[in-house]
Amino acid sequence: MTVHIPYAPAFAAQRPDRSVEVCVDNGLTQVLAWDRRTDQRQVRTTVPNGVAGYDIEPDGRHLWWFDADPAGIGLWRRQPFRPTPTDPTTPPAALTGLPPGRQTGIAFDASGSRVAVGIGTETETRCYVGRPGGAGQLVAAAAGYATLVDLTADGDTVALAGRADSDTAISVIRLSDGQLNVVAGSDNRRIWALEFRPGDRSHPQLLVIVETPEGYRVGTWQPDRGIAPAAALSYDTEVTAHWYGTDGKVLIQHDHAGRSRLLLADLTSGEPATIATPPGTILDLTCAPGGDIHYVWTGGSVPPQRRVAELGAAARAAPRAAGPAQPTGTARRSELWTTQPYGRIHSFLATPPGAGPWPTLFLVHGGPSLHDRDAYDPRVELLVRAGYAVVRTNYRGSTGYGPQWQRGYGHRVGLAQLDDLTSVRRHLLHRGVATPGRVGLCGYSWGGYLVLLAMGATPADWSVGLAVAPIADYPAAYRGTTTALREVDDELFGGGPDDVPQRYRAANPMTYLDQVRGPLFIAAASDDDRCPPGQVRRYVAALRHRRVPHQLHWMSGGHLGDAASQTRAFDELLRYAGQALGPDRTRAATADGRPYQPTSQGGR
Repeated sequence: MTVHIPYAPAFAAQRPDRSVEVCVDNGLTQVLAWDRRTDQRQVRTTVPNGVAGYDIEPDGRHLWWFDADPAGIGLWRRQPFRPTPTDPTTPPAALTGLPPGRQTGIAFDASGSRVAVGIGTETETRCYVGRPGGAGQLVAAAAGYATLVDLTADGDTVALAGRADSDTAISVIRLSDGQLNVVAGSDNRRIWALEFRPGDRSHPQLLVIVETPEGYRVGTWQPDRGIAPAAALSYDTEVTAHWYGTDGKVLIQHDHAGRSRLLLADLTSGEPATIATPPGTILDLTCAPGGDIHYVWTGGSVPPQRRVAELGAAARAAPRAAGPAQPTGTARRSELWTTQPYGRIHSFLATPPGAGPWPTLFLVHGGPSLHDRDAYDPRVELLVRAGYAVVRTNYRGSTGYGPQWQRGYGHRVGLAQLDDLTSVRRHLLHRGVATPGRVGLCGYSWGGYLVLLAMGATPADWSVGLAVAPIADYPAAYRGTTTALREVDDELFGGGPDDVPQRYRAANPMTYLDQVRGPLFIAAASDDDRCPPGQVRRYVAALRHRRVPHQLHWMSGGHLGDAASQTRAFDELLRYAGQALGPDRTRAATADGRPYQPTSQGGR
């Protein structure tokens, strides 16, 4: 089963009738040019690995896209918005003289005569600035992983973002004289840089989010004022924001308990006004030059679709859908709150028609700083069709429930999350939803890591483990993964394996190998740069040595596999689950030969 996840378009600031977006073509993301004047869309790339980023120059004449290999290493390319007979098969590099690396951001000045890009290497992140199509000049380098945030309208100032709790949460460099301003974060004051105020050439004003233990505040940073939070824009759970026009208004997306809402606010006065959107989740959004908000929306039974909020003089608008919001599938959906001394654990529950109990699978999200939402996921439909109750639990570490829920479990990485999953399991058994002795775990990436950890640390709780692209040996995965993910682990554990070895040992699935009973299904990608294949091979060899029932399935195409590999892996996973949880009560369901694509791509 295929779900195509649309992205919000990127608009040419000086040519509102031109924009670019990405589409899914044969399982790969490709650049699509959209002429809004004629409403014609044309796929402009045929990249063998799909594009890993895209943008359009302010005058709309050229589009940019990032050409990367399966490991994410590549370079920016530039080509005309409208094709010509003389266009080369492979467009030239958008900036010359840059090393290949991972893309970590792109930004244009107001005129489009200057562009800044971030390129990540194995040891540092570099920021280059130049004229489109010309040579790039190195203007900044940061050790480890950072992102290019933005370039000011006059092209004279760039902002880089480091880890939000680090001494270099934000670095702002004035290119004309090299002046550097650094904003430090801390454990109790994390700071995220978002974007410069558009059209502001003399006094750069950077939109920021500040997280404290109490919540999140929208504000600004300026060189002469520092951080200035907006008094009326405080929230208990995660938000992000965008400048809306040039008069100081901001568009805010507030996520709470798996659902999104949009707000429009003035930074200096008044309460934010709600923009009408359907209940569910907003996956992506952009503001068109004319003021309309283009966003991608989904609900639990409705696949992602593009919508437009047309804003006039008032701060409210009825959302305009690009297509009908027809529910898909037959799953019955509900929510479950499991009360614990440290808070309430929120789960989304989908069950087959009829009365329970049912064999049950926890579909464990990755990240860990992501969260399951009121959003369409084809895996849920396939599993329910196969006869399972499907549980998606937002364990501690998940976003969407406030700073304390995300960070307030010390450094008990993995173990705190297993406590939450076990508590929800007990709750489902007590309510008669889950069949005793027929409850399993299924997870992708960091969710797959939790599956392997649970099968060793709490083996009596789980009847089967299904892990795709997992961390199987945490210290080895740390040393072999990307710079960005090492930064994530440093924050989770308080350092690397050499700094806090006891914490990694407690969180490592390898530590609990002697307690693993199985059965286990493991799918891994042979060219995975996030969860490297070598550490999976060692874990599986140890299972084999201990004669633990298991199946290993190899994929190709990067971290979660290409479209065909995803389909084959999910079909094998379903068959294995049916054998482990009892074929008398479940029936096979496959992706019908079409590519399955997960909806969550970020993090692990």
